Amino acid sequence: MALDESISNTQTGAGKIDIKRDLEQLFRDFKWKIKGIVDENGKICPIPKIPQVVTGIFEWLGKEKIFELVKRKYQCKIIEGGSREYPDITLLGGKLGHRMIAVEIKTARRKPEKRARTSRMSLGSCAGYFLQPNKKMAGCKFPYGSFSEHWVVGCIYDWDENADSLGMVSNIEVVVHPKWKIASRSTATGDTAAIGSIIDINDLKAGKGEFESEREFEDYWRDRGRRYQR
Repeated sequence: MALDESISNTQTGAGKIDIKRDLEQLFRDFKWKIKGIVDENGKICPIPKIPQVVTGIFEWLGKEKIFELVKRKYQCKIIEGGSREYPDITLLGGKLGHRMIAVEIKTARRKPEKRARTSRMSLGSCAGYFLQPNKKMAGCKFPYGSFSEHWVVGCIYDWDENADSLGMVSNIEVVVHPKWKIASRSTATGDTAAIGSIIDINDLKAGKGEFESEREFEDYWRDRGRRYQR
């Protein structure tokens, strides 16, 4: 059974839980409404045009929406990850039962010269905690193998570096898939341990990554992780 079906078929006292469906509906009309940063005197300062800053804002906006949803609908415990810690959000208990769910919020810019492609999302490390799924290790809130599912909320957007803070991000599309379904066999950036996503937008929407199963994904990237650490 595929992971994106497993939660859909989880029976609870209130029926079936379908995280994919719920997150897709939650982010269906996701908009960038950020005009700037307000200082203590009420002055609106421009958002720095730095990818990490934009990603950080997307993460904050996404977390706020997800927290509201799961508190209301799943009544589960929410644990937020720390800086540089996997995952962004851990969900457990409540209507999810014994499942522990990892949710990551990621971003990818459309390539202006190739409208059907994006930059690669970084889907986490293939070293460290990924190689030791049964141990609590630095960089992961819980042992990696404790999670029943690993979900990615991927925000694809257009970027205009010449626009003001409100206009520099537009045309947002959000995809929701288990991590392995949008993973590639390439690192996210250069010679790093960061697992990279696929970059074709149609494949991202459809969840057509480069692996046939989660097992194949984990075997491939653990082999890469062992070679990376040498």
